[in-house]
Amino acid sequence: MNKERKKLIVLEGIILILILFVILSQCNLQGGQKNQNNITENNIQNVENANGEDLANDSANTVNDEIISNKSSTEIPILTEEDEQTVEVQETEAEGFEEQGIIAYNGAEKTPNVQLGEYSGLTYYSQIDKRWKNKMYSSVGNTAQTIGTSGCGPTAAAMVVSSIKGNITPDQMADLYMKYGYRSANQGTYWSAFKWTADVFDIGYSEYYKLDDAIAKLKDNHYIIASCNQGLFTYGGHFVVLVGLEGNYIKIYDSYLYNGKYDVASRRGKAIVKGNTTYVSLQDFRQYANYKKFFCFKNDRTNVNENNNHSYNANVGISKANYQVKIIANGGLNIRAGASTSYPRVGGYAKGTIVTILAESNGFGKTDRGWISLNYTSTNIGNSSVVGTSGQTKKLARASILYSNSNLTGYRYNYKTNTTVTILENVSANVDKVRVNVTGRVAYINTNNYSSVSGSSNVGTVKIIKNCVLYSNSNLTGYRYQYKDNTSVVVLQHVNSYVDKVRVRMTGRVAYINVGNYK
Repeated sequence: MNKERKKLIVLEGIILILILFVILSQCNLQGGQKNQNNITENNIQNVENANGEDLANDSANTVNDEIISNKSSTEIPILTEEDEQTVEVQETEAEGFEEQGIIAYNGAEKTPNVQLGEYSGLTYYSQIDKRWKNKMYSSVGNTAQTIGTSGCGPTAAAMVVSSIKGNITPDQMADLYMKYGYRSANQGTYWSAFKWTADVFDIGYSEYYKLDDAIAKLKDNHYIIASCNQGLFTYGGHFVVLVGLEGNYIKIYDSYLYNGKYDVASRRGKAIVKGNTTYVSLQDFRQYANYKKFFCFKNDRTNVNENNNHSYNANVGISKANYQVKIIANGGLNIRAGASTSYPRVGGYAKGTIVTILAESNGFGKTDRGWISLNYTSTNIGNSSVVGTSGQTKKLARASILYSNSNLTGYRYNYKTNTTVTILENVSANVDKVRVNVTGRVAYINTNNYSSVSGSSNVGTVKIIKNCVLYSNSNLTGYRYQYKDNTSVVVLQHVNSYVDKVRVRMTGRVAYINVGNYK
């Protein structure tokens, strides 16, 4: 009996040990799974934390980069043709629209305090960049009007200013345009905004209607905002920036560039896109861009050597200046291509001519026509009798600079040969206050830039015209009126160097004509 009991006790002990072993094994298994789960969860959390740190660092870097240089837009957005067709139409030619823009310009402050960022070279911006595409750009509080839908104007201007002076982003430029009245209610940005931009940021400018004139400015180191109607670049109206030439192609910054924009049937084969730059041949631009006018900004940052036979660094030893001198050399004074007598003669000034010195180097002064020796000049200009020519219209004899100040200093504005101006005031014997007829700009000019043939002599005269079209608008747009050969008209006003306002003698119609149609 005792033996049987002992066996039973031993068996119970073995069973108990087995049960305990099984229980312990289950506990260890669950504990291991729990630990493994904890490890996995920790790893996920660590990855999330690491990603969070990376994102935070990226965000911080982005902010810092924007503060330092506000980099160009680098991504080309993915949109569709349908998206493009929903954007606000940018008005490009309505005369009433332009008149409203001139009113805005005349009433706007010209010297706001604008702090530019660091200069970082040629800059491309997309108006549909996610950094600002949804920012409201409206003069009527319409939140649907954004930089993305309506902001080609401030985006184009921001590209130009950033590429010439220092960094400013499209949203910053849009704020300025809204504040100073250059945002229309529902037709985009007034053209006069670009004149205001040139004034505020001290950039010389000129305006043209002909592509050949714009191309000449591109070759002369200008960036150009082109106003285009429905055509290659837009289904409504749009501003694009011409930034250079490469062979027979114009290099263009299109602020509404998106992937596939130039692959649609109406555009295919007419443009080539490389990165953020659109290349269009001169022939295709002329035929398909439907351009209306060009606003040309002078890039003074790069000084081009005027004499290719000399190795001359125009940046060395040159200091800026802004004062007037009188030529005192008895035989007149040579104008040189550079600041030395070793440079070729490019012209001359007569004794007594008063000129503005824009820079100094090596005892020479730079004028708007070249370099002169300061040894044969005097800062004692004196006063001469003023000739009464107020109200007359004059043509510029050469490419000339007009100035914002009456002593021929301050902001500088470049105008081409044969531009017509109206004299508002005779300031001195050599300085007139004038209004540029084509742009409306009021500025000051050295009177030696006038052509000896005045444009005013034709006002009131009768002209015989060729078989041609007259227009209702002064920029040769709007309603068109066909007139036959030998029709006579009376010249009422010289609008600019190639447009006159006339009255048709037979019908009394008042319209505008290209002066090339006179016989």
